[in-house]
Amino acid sequence: MKKGNALARAFKSAMGARLAIALINYGLFWALTRLVDTPVLGGFSLLMNVFFLLQLLPLLGLSVPLMRRAATHPEALADEISNAFYFALPVALVLALGVGLWGEWSHASDLAPSFWLIGLSLVPTAWTIVAEAVLVGQERFGDITRIVFVECLLRALLALAAIRLGLGLTGVFTAMLLMRLLAAALYARHPDVRLPRWHRVTRALQRRNWREVPVFLGIAVVAALLTRLDVIALSSLRDLQEVAVYAAASRLYEASLMIPTVMAVVLMPVMARSFQTARDDFGHVLEVVVRTCLVGGLALALVASALSDAVIGVLYAPDMAGATPVLQCLVFASALMLTDVVLSSAMLAANAQKMDLRSLVVGLAALVIGLWVCIPVWGPTGAALAVVAGLIARLGWRLRWIRREFALAPMGPLLARLALAMSCGVAALRLAGTHGVLAAIASFTAFVGAIVLLGVWGRHPLARLRADVVLLARRAPSEVVPDPVPAAPSPR
Repeated sequence: MKKGNALARAFKSAMGARLAIALINYGLFWALTRLVDTPVLGGFSLLMNVFFLLQLLPLLGLSVPLMRRAATHPEALADEISNAFYFALPVALVLALGVGLWGEWSHASDLAPSFWLIGLSLVPTAWTIVAEAVLVGQERFGDITRIVFVECLLRALLALAAIRLGLGLTGVFTAMLLMRLLAAALYARHPDVRLPRWHRVTRALQRRNWREVPVFLGIAVVAALLTRLDVIALSSLRDLQEVAVYAAASRLYEASLMIPTVMAVVLMPVMARSFQTARDDFGHVLEVVVRTCLVGGLALALVASALSDAVIGVLYAPDMAGATPVLQCLVFASALMLTDVVLSSAMLAANAQKMDLRSLVVGLAALVIGLWVCIPVWGPTGAALAVVAGLIARLGWRLRWIRREFALAPMGPLLARLALAMSCGVAALRLAGTHGVLAAIASFTAFVGAIVLLGVWGRHPLARLRADVVLLARRAPSEVVPDPVPAAPSPR
């Protein structure tokens, strides 16, 4: 029974620290809304998005295979760590130079030093992503989150001190560089992460790494663009004032993504093992989990959308009121991301990275078209609509894959019922108007009622979901509990 709770323990362990990290990051942004002008806030959001866009690229996407090898072949970790680090370091140096030159060429002179600091922060990141991939493969989630927590807390405190001292964004991103170096030093002292050694670097492993780059780099680049292109496109098509308004809502959106983020980290090594040991049940696990994530996520999104106006009004000054419609759209993206992360982890566990890449490309194409069409018309709200459209396209492609790969029943009827139930919830939300709590109750009740009437939720999903969690935690496939057989009708 203890093994059956391993997944839940891992999730709770990572979740608590991720919650604290999300609060710190959001707290820094919120404080900056009070301390700096709106254009400076927009510049801060742009620079942070550039860093997050590039932070996984020093390994050229090879974090995933490194995680998988750490989970399945721990005896070879010393060689894998050394080859991964000396693979990533020169890439990080090239990226650092490119970011600095891009900032000098394309942005105002007051932002140029910050771009160089962002670039330099990628150099210690070459080591931190290797160490984190190894620790994820070993399921040492708590160790990662503790280091990230320390880094985020100190970075936020130093950034606020820099603003108070009048050092501006240059001081903020100097603090970021220093904390990246601190995180690298802490990972270097971790007892389960062997320091890289040049004599362990081999041509065979480097050639293998380069052979794996095309697919995994494609996944990393497209995934990074999917999460950061909205802000970059908005800064190009509009101005930093509107970037700041969008960022006010997107920061809350990013905080809500901590649950999908933790799920991705926890599920990847577990799914890799369960796919090998219980493949026959793997598709049925996904089917139930996907249905549950979609229903639960969209129900919560309706409630959050109804309360968006009150949330923005409490957290921000009146000049950020334009963030309300942005947040109302992005909460639905957060709900869909929950399901997307589950399916992405399943694809990578099943070695279907090429299909994962195709799914991301489909989503990116929809996002780019949406940004190009919607931003000129609706500004920040258009960017949010494009994010939702990209996620829907990506999710549809992933669902198509799991149905074909695992010979599941067609999902069209289920998705049609879910869309109809969602329409009922949105209609109730609109009818209730701006009455936050009333609108939340009305939309949630309409959605859940439609779910029950249309049969979307299934017969006994909770019992089946508990059994699926047991399966993912490496319990025997025979322990999976099937859907109960309907009882015979009562003679009464």
